[in-house]
Amino acid sequence: GGPVDLFQGGGGGEPVGDSVQLDIQGSVPEFHDLLWIFNRTKVVLKYNKEERQTKLYPAYKDRVEFNEGTYSLTLKNLQKADSGLYEANTSNSRLTAVAQHSLSVLDPVEAPVLSQSSDTCSITLTCRGYFLSIRSSCYKNTCEEKEVTSPGGVTLSLSVRGSSIICNYSNPASWKEAVLEMGELAQLCANGAEDL
Repeated sequence: GGPVDLFQGGGGGEPVGDSVQLDIQGSVPEFHDLLWIFNRTKVVLKYNKEERQTKLYPAYKDRVEFNEGTYSLTLKNLQKADSGLYEANTSNSRLTAVAQHSLSVLDPVEAPVLSQSSDTCSITLTCRGYFLSIRSSCYKNTCEEKEVTSPGGVTLSLSVRGSSIICNYSNPASWKEAVLEMGELAQLCANGAEDL
């Protein structure tokens, strides 16, 4: 056969406690055994095609499902220690890699906090998520939108959608947001200087 296109999955992240299915794209060459291997050293499972027998390794006993039709591997109740490289290999006389997935398991983010302080019609908003913080100022019904990103893909953004001000805190695995209505800001302004 010709060269096999390796499918490189992942790039995003999966939240702790979630499940992920690792697939093999395209056709798999004829094989005797198929092995899913973690970080090039640890065998997760071994499937013998002739005997239709799947051998799971103890560390993965209750957390893995294998599909004998597609040869996909499902990992359940993900933990941070599951982050790494997963490879599917077929073996006849030698091992041939047929799929690669890079998996990143992350804690879900905590909910951000959106607070305001005002000086008549000028309002300062603070959007805070764990170790990131954004300060933005609003005048009447216009607020400046901002976004900050830290290494590891953690993003905090302050945006305006319709009459809502949204503080969104996310990592590649999850997101949470805090919302403040413009109406709650406008009242502060009405109590201050009159419109000319």
